[in-house]
Amino acid sequence: MADTLEDVQPALDGTADGSVLGPELQAGAVPFAASAEILKQRSVRGAVATLGSQGVRFVLQFGSQVALAHWLDPAEFGLVAMAAPVLGFVQIFNDLGLGQATVQRPTLTERESSGLFWVNLAISFALAVLVMAFAGLAASFYHEPKLTPVMMACGALLLLSGVASQPIALMNRHMRFSELAMIDIACAAVAAGAGLTAASLGCGYWSLVIMQLGNALTVATLAWWFTDWRPCAPWRAAKVWSMLRFGGHLTGFNLLGYAENYLAGILLGRIAGSAALGLFDRGNKLVSVPWWQLSLPVSRVAVSLLSRLAGQDARYGQATRMLLGSMLLVVAPGLLWVSFDAKLLVTILLGNSWSAAAPVISRLALATMLGPFGLCAYWLFVSQGRVREQLRYGVASSLGVVAAVICGIGGGPDGVAASLAAFSPFVQGVQLWGATRRGPVTLASLFSTVAPVVFGLIAAGSAMAMLREIPAFAHLPALAALGVMLVVVYGVTAAATASLPRGRVLLAALWRQRRMLIA
Repeated sequence: MADTLEDVQPALDGTADGSVLGPELQAGAVPFAASAEILKQRSVRGAVATLGSQGVRFVLQFGSQVALAHWLDPAEFGLVAMAAPVLGFVQIFNDLGLGQATVQRPTLTERESSGLFWVNLAISFALAVLVMAFAGLAASFYHEPKLTPVMMACGALLLLSGVASQPIALMNRHMRFSELAMIDIACAAVAAGAGLTAASLGCGYWSLVIMQLGNALTVATLAWWFTDWRPCAPWRAAKVWSMLRFGGHLTGFNLLGYAENYLAGILLGRIAGSAALGLFDRGNKLVSVPWWQLSLPVSRVAVSLLSRLAGQDARYGQATRMLLGSMLLVVAPGLLWVSFDAKLLVTILLGNSWSAAAPVISRLALATMLGPFGLCAYWLFVSQGRVREQLRYGVASSLGVVAAVICGIGGGPDGVAASLAAFSPFVQGVQLWGATRRGPVTLASLFSTVAPVVFGLIAAGSAMAMLREIPAFAHLPALAALGVMLVVVYGVTAAATASLPRGRVLLAALWRQRRMLIA
């Protein structure tokens, strides 16, 4: 990614007075019309901070989830997971796509920013009241009375999300990724500390709710601490109808994503109960938490960067190809390793009582390997302002997920995971196909960039399969076996990728990222 940022940096520099970025004021310390040197430092060093912070955040979140699995049983995780579909649904409307509208808009005035803030806050309040009002109905649906107070407590957290939404969006817009990285780390640390303390005191499933409270409160507090921007009075704020239309289409797409993320949990919770849902939820979290830890900050950088490169087709295309290739090279080998060694991972991390989650983890890891392609489609649609098209192709993608869940629900958590893996090529592929039908990036150019990585992954999978057949390997301690497999999958992937000319170009670009650390 560093190679991409360096190659496209002249597009960020603009004129001497920064007029390429618009005559507005930055939320924070300096004018948005900042010097080219300041913009360069923010784009390069901010990207390092964004990606580097995810290692710390991952350790905190993943470690806390593993620790909590030894204090709580699957049914307790399943109880809180029952609240997730309702909260996930209302949170789509909590932002209403206005955060991305703030990032993507070419110019943004102080009054428009204030208008977005007050709209977000009003929506958050209304949704918090709505969740509390329907908490009892959700408990009746699942036949779980304990869900009512959990839902009411979680509903109150929506207000904190609304308070933080616009400051966070402004920091994204102005590429203040270092401060955002600090917020990421701080909220993960506070959430982990609060949840583990509560669990150790015997709070049971309430420790999971307390984790969410610690996270939301920290984000809201630091978002306002790091920015000097303050909204004007509601009656002085500008009308934001055009951004509401943009956000409306994006919200429609997010609704489809909601169906994809929560349909399996809803049906499993209703049909199979909290224990089965708990197994699926933990298996899904072990795969999805590391994936989102990387993909969310990369998207934060990608959307901001590509939005600034709109209209500069050559640099835009090069940036997209390098971002996708680098992400696939970093993420896919790890997911392949998880899929091969899911049983050992579950035994070491969660204990034997969670062994039934191993097949779920293995199959979901395979499904997630194609995630970078769907994520790339998101970058293209949003940065080009094509959210209406994104909604259309999202419908087809979501129908694929619905079909996968329906086909697999009879097999319980294992069946759903296997079906999602089988349908994943269609789910991710239809979005990327739609995103590349027009615009500066073609499907053929993306495939030519990632083809060496795919070859490397095939070689790595074959190497791991052969390694398992070696008698000496079977006698290694569990941790040693996992370590050897991890080295093999990344080593063989890199070596096989480097055997092809295009692969060497991609690896060289990824290697040059180290210069960002001392830029």
